[in-house]
Amino acid sequence: MSDDNNLGQASIPAVNQYLQLAKAQNLPIEQLLQDLGLTQELLNDNAQQISGCKFQQLIATLIKLSDDELFGLHTAQYVQPGSYSVLGYITMNCETLGEAITKIQPFEKLVGDMGKTFFKPVENQQGKYFSIGWSCLFSDKLVRRHAIDNCLASWLTFARYLTNDNSKPVQVLLSRTEPNLEQCAQYRKIFNCSVLFNQATDQIIFDQALLALPLNKGNKELLSTLESYAKEQIANISQEQDLITRTLALIKQNLTSGNITQEDIARLLNLSAKTLQRKLKAENTHFKSLVDEVRLTTSNDLLKNSSLNLNQISEQLGFGEPRSFFRWFQKITQLTPGQYRQQFML
Repeated sequence: MSDDNNLGQASIPAVNQYLQLAKAQNLPIEQLLQDLGLTQELLNDNAQQISGCKFQQLIATLIKLSDDELFGLHTAQYVQPGSYSVLGYITMNCETLGEAITKIQPFEKLVGDMGKTFFKPVENQQGKYFSIGWSCLFSDKLVRRHAIDNCLASWLTFARYLTNDNSKPVQVLLSRTEPNLEQCAQYRKIFNCSVLFNQATDQIIFDQALLALPLNKGNKELLSTLESYAKEQIANISQEQDLITRTLALIKQNLTSGNITQEDIARLLNLSAKTLQRKLKAENTHFKSLVDEVRLTTSNDLLKNSSLNLNQISEQLGFGEPRSFFRWFQKITQLTPGQYRQQFML
């Protein structure tokens, strides 16, 4: 079974990139934001983060609301330095594109834990190349496809911004199945190169010479300051996530028993209920949101991967009666549990 509670956090700038396209498409997102606890105050604070699980649910619902089958790909048009939090400003102050790329892995956690970046040299008879790829951790296959499109297209858009250079990649490799001809043409237009589908990994392949491209806004003194600040932020994120991670784990362990009140979990953490509430509020979340998060990932997993009937799943989630589970699930996903399970049946 998958464990979406391991998705960590996603930065508010990363969230807002998706919401900008949603607003441009006039999608009805007010109720969605309210259900996920994404207040305007939170969305205006670029220093904040939300859980990766909540981010996955947000993207899944936006895809459902939109009739854009390439929603993730089209979000790349809204990328800007702030989309990558402090990492974006760090890369802006590097001297070359190659140096900027080396900053991604150490600091990508500032953007989120939704995936891992990888690099490797590629050499053949045609010349020397390098590839930059992304392994996405989202468990929802549709969300993963859109997130990969967003990531790779945003990288390329931002690299062109940093260098004032429109050099095109050699090739883009995508693991998704090949779409229709019209959609293939949209991929080629955005990446400005050949795009191969049904591949083992998701990556962009460039000519190695592009690593030497100078950036147009580099400032070494500012770079050092930004990196020091970024390291402090990563340390803070790790401390903040520790309490949230432990709380999520305890909720999951006690889900079936139903002993998942704030008082129950606070006692297991050796905290008072008020102290736990205060600490969670400082991390921009609250106890009910974490319970919903655990229940949602567990219910999705059981509906997709188990043969338990809906009454049994309701018990596994700690609901007193099945109809409470049905109402709760439909409010969050806009689907009944049965409709959700039907999507994954052959």
